[in-house]
Order: sequence, then structure tokens, then C-alpha cells
Amino acid sequence: MLGRVTVGLFFVLLIWGNLVAGLKAGLGCPDWPLCHGKVLPPFRFDIYMEFFHRVIAAAAGVALVVLSYRRFRDYRGGARAVPALAVALLASEIIMGGAVVLLQIPVRLTVIHFTTGMVVFLFAYYMMVFDGVQTPPSFSVRGYPGLFFGMGVLVFLLAALGAYVRHAGAGLSLPDWPTSLGGLVPGVLSGSVLIQFSHRVVAALVALTVVALWAATRLDEHLRKHRRMAGGLVLLILAQVVVGGVVVLTRLYFLSTALHLAVALAMLMILARMWVRELSPGGTSS
Repeated sequence: MLGRVTVGLFFVLLIWGNLVAGLKAGLGCPDWPLCHGKVLPPFRFDIYMEFFHRVIAAAAGVALVVLSYRRFRDYRGGARAVPALAVALLASEIIMGGAVVLLQIPVRLTVIHFTTGMVVFLFAYYMMVFDGVQTPPSFSVRGYPGLFFGMGVLVFLLAALGAYVRHAGAGLSLPDWPTSLGGLVPGVLSGSVLIQFSHRVVAALVALTVVALWAATRLDEHLRKHRRMAGGLVLLILAQVVVGGVVVLTRLYFLSTALHLAVALAMLMILARMWVRELSPGGTSS
């Protein structure tokens, strides 16, 4: 139960942070760790968007520390590095969160803050699945598990690149969709245009990889057990294409960008589930 709550809190935290960025409310609380010098700041929409971001972060952090303590107690050997690293990353997230505010949202630090948050989210998911008692911790990037792990890395990189596009102000450098400045490839590939076009290229690569996986579940006997989840990934890819277009055509409307991230996180969770399934007794690590 605690694992699910922790994963849920980090999922909400990442989405809420996206909403804060979309509403440009990141400096609603310009000081840190307090907000306008108070524990409870004066009521204003942008202030409370950022304030509740901090509240959710605090709740997620406490849940992660408790979960990590339990897993450190139940894990054995090198597996104990997982909860220890999760807490270390959480500490770095707290420090970076303060620095992002005090330095007035620098692009690179903000993107690192976001990507580290996704890593912590995945660590929480790992500790949710592997409780160390009924399900011993396991890890492999060979064979079939490596396939799903690699696809997860690709989706992770796409989400991180999307965050960079967003915070670097390149989100509308290609204001049309599905074309790019009127063509398949924009006439100029430099600056913000190159950043945004790179995001679209990686997105297309992810889409092709997911479709290839779905096809493989009909050809490879071992992969057939993943057919339903592969089909779910295809549906999410289709949804992501549509939402991506809406993001551009609505000029980065904050609800569409939040949904865009939510779909990406859902894809990560499905790939993580497929990876875990391969590590189960009925799966394979070779």
C-alpha cells in the first residue's frame, strides 16, 4: 500500500510541477523554504499553485523515506543501494528545488530537477514492485528485459528533451503541426528550431519502436504474453500524437502540456511493468 501511495504522490507531483510551469507560477513563492516569508502564504492563485507543489513534494518525500527505510531493512546485499540511492536523489531534489527558485528558474537546472524527479519516481516504482519479502529485488538489462529497459530509456529521454524544449522557450519554434515550418523537415535547423525538431524526431522513433514491439508480440512466442500491454502502448502513442498536436495548436495550453506528460509517464509505467514481468520467475533474464 505504501509503495502505491508513494508512486501515486510522485506521479501527481510531476504533473503538478508541469501545471506550475505551464501557468508560469514557478516564482509564485520567490523565496525558499518559506513562501513570502510565511509557512502559510497569502492567498493568490499563482502563489498557491507553487505552494501546493511544495506541499505535495513534502508528502511524497516523507512517503519515499519511509518506503526506502522498509526496503533497506528487507533487501539484502547490493540491492540495498536502491533505497539508499533513492533517498540520496531525494535530498538532491530538495536542494535543487530551492536553487531553482532562488536562481529564478534557470533552464538547465530546472530540466535536471525534472529529470531527477522522474528517476526518483521510477525508483519508487521499483520499490513498490519488489518488496524484498514476497518478491525479492531483481535487475537485468540482458535479453528480453533489456528490450523493455531500453525502450523505457528512450521514452525517458523523450520526456527529458520535452522538458528542455519547454523551459528553453522552444515549444513554439515550430508553430505548425504535423508539418514543421510547412514541410517534413524545416528549412533551417539551428537554435530553438533544432531543439524542437529533435523532440519530434525522437517522438517518431519512440512511435516506430512501440509499433515494432506490438508487431513482435504477434510473431515471437515469448513476447505474446505482453500483447495486451503492447496494444496499450500503441493506444498511448496514438493519444500522445494527438495531444502533442493540441499542445502546439493551442500554443502550449497548460492542461494539454500536463496531459502530454501524463501520457508519457503512463508509457514509462507500462514499460516498467513489462520489464518487471520478464524478471519474474516465469520470465527470463537471458
